[in-house]
Amino acid sequence: MRKLILFFLVVAAFGSFAQESTPYSRYGLGYLVDNNHMQSAQMGGLGAAFQSAESPNYINPASYATMQLTTFDGGISGNFEKIKTANTKSKQNSFTLNYLSIFFPVNKYWTTGASLLPFSSKDYLVTQSQSFDTSNVMKFEYEGSGTIYNLSWGNGFKYKGFQVGFNMGYLFGKLNNNTFGYPTDNAGNFDQNSYTSWSFTNAKISSFVWNAGFQYVLDIKSKKDTNKLFNVVFGVSGSAPIKFGKNTQLEEALYTFSSKYLSTRTSTIGLNDFITDYIKPQSEYNKILDTLSEKFNQSANIKIPATLNVGIMAFRGIKWKAGVDFRFQPWSKYKGYESGAASKLSNSWRVGFGGEFLPNDKNFKKFFSKLKYRAGFSYTRTNIAINNTHINEFGMNFGIGIPIVITTTSPEGLIQKLYVYAFNLGIEGGSRGTTQKNLVQETFVKLKIGISLNDRWFVRRKYY
Repeated sequence: MRKLILFFLVVAAFGSFAQESTPYSRYGLGYLVDNNHMQSAQMGGLGAAFQSAESPNYINPASYATMQLTTFDGGISGNFEKIKTANTKSKQNSFTLNYLSIFFPVNKYWTTGASLLPFSSKDYLVTQSQSFDTSNVMKFEYEGSGTIYNLSWGNGFKYKGFQVGFNMGYLFGKLNNNTFGYPTDNAGNFDQNSYTSWSFTNAKISSFVWNAGFQYVLDIKSKKDTNKLFNVVFGVSGSAPIKFGKNTQLEEALYTFSSKYLSTRTSTIGLNDFITDYIKPQSEYNKILDTLSEKFNQSANIKIPATLNVGIMAFRGIKWKAGVDFRFQPWSKYKGYESGAASKLSNSWRVGFGGEFLPNDKNFKKFFSKLKYRAGFSYTRTNIAINNTHINEFGMNFGIGIPIVITTTSPEGLIQKLYVYAFNLGIEGGSRGTTQKNLVQETFVKLKIGISLNDRWFVRRKYY
């Protein structure tokens, strides 16, 4: 177990969290990452009412109290996307590390732990042209990059059928937004005797956030068979509006430089790379750029609206579980840091449903009968509306849980063998956006791998 934990930490050190490239990450704080862990994600994202003894559920921290073993949880995914407009098509692939967390029970009533999760990310390059007359065209390029991370401390408590929990998180990271504007002819060639404008608006994020949740587990005995016990979980979670603190700062500037320097840039070089690798290192840096305005170390006044998650899930032991989940966030109340459309958002909501099934919970001798089979569906109205058109996203999920046998020691000092569903493999297919009204449609396939390593740590031996 410790070797696999070390592997994930090495991947985290050299990899990147949730840099999913999408042109819609231009708006607000970027593409908002869905923090459902792999088990829940394979069932459509049952965040509010989902609970598992094998992995944490950040969406509702009350679920942490269900875990009674020390759990290290990590998720990775491969994203394969096709992007198209009314006239063009392209492909892009990426590999992301989705989350890392470790939790352990303090006692039978309290479980605590920490997580490192992505909150949002920007990764886009969008071009736009405006014609002024029959021969002159102004071309604009917009590029964004960066990720906001959430380092979270979570706690879950339970008493009989009641569970409550909270997460206290620290958001940190930087979001970069660059814009180039320069005149071209109808063929797209720039005029070397003209000037290019370069502006940027960057945000250095540093703020505390929180969310809390409640779950109630109702036990129902079968009337026909009193040995059968069904459970129904009611869950609700969310947070109040959060205003970023004084440590969050903005950088804004506007420069111009001769368009002749664009001749050194190839089609594969983005704005940030071009600025970093060519413009700034020049010995005549002060002569290349003409400064029109600069504002640094400004206090940002960013406000994130409240969140609400509600859901219900039914299950019978490890045999099956199924549920439905609903989320709402009034992003029309969002207060952003960029001017114009980039900070004008609309209310968003998401609905998901799904479940899992274990063919035989009595006999684990046959490999395929001991796998957990999962499926789910989700539909999201995102917080983005362009040209009076809402950007919607839907996804269909399928997955399996693969068990392993672990040997652990009970608090009484007894050796136990347990089946733990440590490996969760899934696939999601879906789409985001539309090609109508000059917009962009993305279709994607995501391969998802989750690893939950469970063991009993911190046990005081009674027998030697």
